[in-house]
Amino acid sequence: MKMKTSVGEAKNTNAHLKKSIKHSAIYAVGTILRRITALVMLPIYTRYLTPADYGVVELLTMAIEIASILVGFRISQGLFRYYILAKTEQEKHEIVSTVLLTIIASSAIGALFLYLGAESLTVLIFGNNDYTFEFQLFALTLISNAISAVGLSYLRARQMPILFVSIGIVTLVLQVILNIIFVVMLELHVTGVVYSSVISGGIIALGLSLYVFISAGIHYSTEIAFKLVKFVSPLMLASVAAFYVAYADKYFLRLFAGLTEVGLYTLAARVSAVLVTAFEAFNMSWGADRFEVVKKDNARLIFEQIFRYISIVVIMIGGGLALFANDFFRIMTSPEFYPASLVVPILVLAYLFNIGTMFCNFGALYKDKTSIMAHASWIKAIIATIGYLSLIPLAGIYGAAFVLALSNLFEFAWIYHQSKKLYDMELNWWPVLIILVCVSFVVVTGLLLPAGEIIYFALRITLFVALIPILYMLPIWKTDERAMMKAGLKKLKAP
Repeated sequence: MKMKTSVGEAKNTNAHLKKSIKHSAIYAVGTILRRITALVMLPIYTRYLTPADYGVVELLTMAIEIASILVGFRISQGLFRYYILAKTEQEKHEIVSTVLLTIIASSAIGALFLYLGAESLTVLIFGNNDYTFEFQLFALTLISNAISAVGLSYLRARQMPILFVSIGIVTLVLQVILNIIFVVMLELHVTGVVYSSVISGGIIALGLSLYVFISAGIHYSTEIAFKLVKFVSPLMLASVAAFYVAYADKYFLRLFAGLTEVGLYTLAARVSAVLVTAFEAFNMSWGADRFEVVKKDNARLIFEQIFRYISIVVIMIGGGLALFANDFFRIMTSPEFYPASLVVPILVLAYLFNIGTMFCNFGALYKDKTSIMAHASWIKAIIATIGYLSLIPLAGIYGAAFVLALSNLFEFAWIYHQSKKLYDMELNWWPVLIILVCVSFVVVTGLLLPAGEIIYFALRITLFVALIPILYMLPIWKTDERAMMKAGLKKLKAP
């Protein structure tokens, strides 16, 4: 009987793994398509925008991000939890409609305040009012971003990955076309990027809002709104602190080093953040699945296996980004942007800690103890502030990246420890550490090779490819997992 149970558990675990992989792969396409514009346009941006222009765009984005937190943008996170737990379709419709109506009202009020206070805010952010018009225009993205977040969360909750991907395709095409028109053809520089963001964001937001209201109807429940606000309030506090850590480095860089350093750091962060985008794509499916998994008898077995698989994927992606950043920048950008590649390995490490936090915070979410995340974020903000003030004046973008990695490490350790008390997923860290050591060794070896020559680029590729069989041979896989990997490789080889 015990053997049958073990076999049944293994099949059940693999079924959840395959489901998460399948859904994550689809969501990954949609997520990447919506966010890849900056990389697709990189050869153009780095020729039509200076590093200082790049820094201006990032600081404008920073202002909208903090405003989105203050007006309740994070309420869309509550939608996912309550929608999944709702017992009737009518209740689900009330939840999504209430969230969308609330976010439209609050973001519109926020955008109005940004518009009216644009001149003062631009002086605070940039040290002058040269970008007041761009700031006023960019404030409209506060509304479109909020609506899109709710609409896309609704599609995920309804398990509609194909439509999700279609929206990603439309978003990418719109942004590329509009950037070519405004940045390349009309040479509007920062203003062109703003026009592109406002128009493309408005079109997508309009389409998603119409879809939600047609599908769910127009309802409003003050009781549901109160529950959602109560749930996300600690998350909003955590988000303010998380935003501060994520963007304060750019602000301090502007103060102590100038807009050019902000632009270089932003470019390095954009490339490194591909790692987070990959995990978020996976988490779009897993974020809901884990609340179903926890109800099962073999939940911890599933959690451990999913953790091991996603760890090897994100560590390999991070290793690739760190190893080939310099080669990528030499191909895709102009020489004035090359120094940005040197900070990518540190930022990759910072984002790996961030991903660990997102995976290991399940106990806090499951037990509705989101205040844990708020506490961690604020302590992290204090650590980051001390670090930024100390190291950015001395080491510029390198100091900023190191402080971000250190503060993310603290947040991960705190939330992992606290969440484990509430629900222990019984994660096995030794396989992950072994994988991390192997990949780190290859990355460091590759980075010691000279940059800019094709023969050393080929050697770096050889080193990275050699990692695959090495990791496969590590004694961290179960027999059925090796069999599944072999089957997957056979499918890839099949014509």
